[in-house]
Amino acid sequence: MPAARLSLYLFNFTNADRFLAGEDDKLKVEEVGPFVYQEYRWYVDVVLSEDGKELGMTPRVRTEFVPEASVANPKDIMLTVPNLPFLSGASILSNYPSLIRTAFNMVVGQLGEKAFMQLDGEKYLHGFESRVMQICNSFAPGIVYFDDFGLMKRLYDNESDYRIVVGATNEDRFKIKSVKKFRNIEMGTIKDVEVSEQIFEKDTYEGAIYPPFLTPDVPINWYRLGICKTFNLRYLGTRDMHYGGEASVYTISNETFSASVNPISKKPYPPGVLDISDCYFGLPFVISKSHFLDSDPKLYERIEGIRPSRDLDDTQIIIDRKVGVMYNTKMSIQLTMMLDDLSFNWQTKMLSNAVVPVVSVIVDQPKLTEWTLSKLVMIYQLAPYIVMTLQAVSALLGLLLVAYAARLQYLNWMSKTRTIVFETVDKNVLKAELPLIPK
Repeated sequence: MPAARLSLYLFNFTNADRFLAGEDDKLKVEEVGPFVYQEYRWYVDVVLSEDGKELGMTPRVRTEFVPEASVANPKDIMLTVPNLPFLSGASILSNYPSLIRTAFNMVVGQLGEKAFMQLDGEKYLHGFESRVMQICNSFAPGIVYFDDFGLMKRLYDNESDYRIVVGATNEDRFKIKSVKKFRNIEMGTIKDVEVSEQIFEKDTYEGAIYPPFLTPDVPINWYRLGICKTFNLRYLGTRDMHYGGEASVYTISNETFSASVNPISKKPYPPGVLDISDCYFGLPFVISKSHFLDSDPKLYERIEGIRPSRDLDDTQIIIDRKVGVMYNTKMSIQLTMMLDDLSFNWQTKMLSNAVVPVVSVIVDQPKLTEWTLSKLVMIYQLAPYIVMTLQAVSALLGLLLVAYAARLQYLNWMSKTRTIVFETVDKNVLKAELPLIPK
């Protein structure tokens, strides 16, 4: 079934050579996009636990390019982009002994790797061969299990399976309890090696269905596969909907992007970014609101072309309060590399401690189907009249039953008196025991 629609804006670096040569002190970027993809999601191997309290399922996802909504076919767009595998490897090794860093310099020097590369959008999104990744895979196949690198390919990680367990009772329906990740690889006689398991103690949901009868004090967290992090939602207010209901409006709380620590240097990141390196094999990736909205300006002080806009970059999630169904979601996030001290390599030294934006993504949940909207219209517009009609009919039936019961009671009382009363013309009352014709 159709799920989210992703609009990707790739950052093209227009002065990479001048920056690396020290001629420019700021990186200049321009956004190229959108490249729009429709996500289709379904679940297999759905199993209800023996006690009926939990539901386990395995999600499946595929994407389909939407050319009519895109700026162009990505294979027709050439970009100057950061060499993500090379820069990631250099950043990871920045705190390693000098002997290892020297060996790294020798290897990448022989491979001819550069800090930036010319690449078409198709390869950048869906995979390009990386000799750095191939070497890492040959030396550590259990850790790095892919030979190529692509933004969407790594985001969806189709080499792995996920097992989601959600609540199935009225109290915790659709609340995520745990997510296990398995690799589709073989290591000896072992298949589908378990990689990680996340346990969720807070009220966390996938984003399509939320608990009914929402109130502002109900905490909500949003989870998306591929990011492996939760987003705390902040309540903004309510909105009257065209179908007659009332919806709660949320956005991503700034608390989500605070208190992150660089896993290599152990130093805190500036406010506004969330470290996700543990989701991507230690690669120095962070996410933030697009264009660093609500972030520390230091993050983009060495970048030209980044302009935060609340109207364009803020997130808005609209949820029906009574039913708990998601009406609309527009989420805007950005993937960025946070590099460490790269001065040990002559090609990357100008990027030491640099912030390198990679891609900005707008996630739009699909609009409600006509079938769902018709049910909401029935709940909010037709159901009250139906209930009022049923109440009126019930009241009328009640009155009729009371009247009928009173009549039966009266007849029963009359039968016990054994006397029939007649009214004569002269208003005299005669008993039935007296003869009607006098003798």
